[in-house]
This record gives sequence, structure tokens and C-alpha cells, in this order.
Amino acid sequence: MRKAKEVPFRPTEEEALSYFVTGIVVEDTGFAIAPYTAVSFDNHGCIFDSDSATCMGEYYFTGTDSSVTKVEYTFGYKKDAEGNLKIVVHHSSLPYGS
Repeated sequence: MRKAKEVPFRPTEEEALSYFVTGIVVEDTGFAIAPYTAVSFDNHGCIFDSDSATCMGEYYFTGTDSSVTKVEYTFGYKKDAEGNLKIVVHHSSLPYGS
């Protein structure tokens, strides 16, 4: 879920951890450790191409107050040398107008 307006791209491990966990950048709150009670996926489809795939859809995060936040996502996957799928690109954002 893109909640980063001031620093939208996080190319280093430290910056990515700030967004998802530690909150060391001022606008970050540690999104991944927020107190969610559930998350569900509504996958709208995938495109498969040899050793890669691109999938998109929406996920829904339920907060401790029962509020639900809908987030749009796109994931790109690629098989590594051992045949395991790895996420190679990811984008999530709140729907337009949210």
C-alpha cells in the first residue's frame, strides 16, 4: 500500500525496512506491523510467460477496529535458478480518490 508521498521509492534495504517495519523515515509508520486482524486477496488475473508471471488484483486489510482498507496491487514473479518463484517487482496503491 503506497503511503509514501515524500519518499515514494525505497531502493536500499534500510529504506524498504523503514516503510514496512521500522519507521525511520519521518512519514513511515511501519506499515507491515500495523495491527491487522485479517487480509484477503482478490486476484483478478495473471499473465504467465515462460519463467515469469505478472498478477494483479486487490487486497483488503481489516484493522482492529473492523475497518477495511482496499488496496490495488501488481506483483511480478520470476523463477530463480532452483525453480522457486521470487517477487521481482511489486506495486500497491490506494484506489484513486481514497
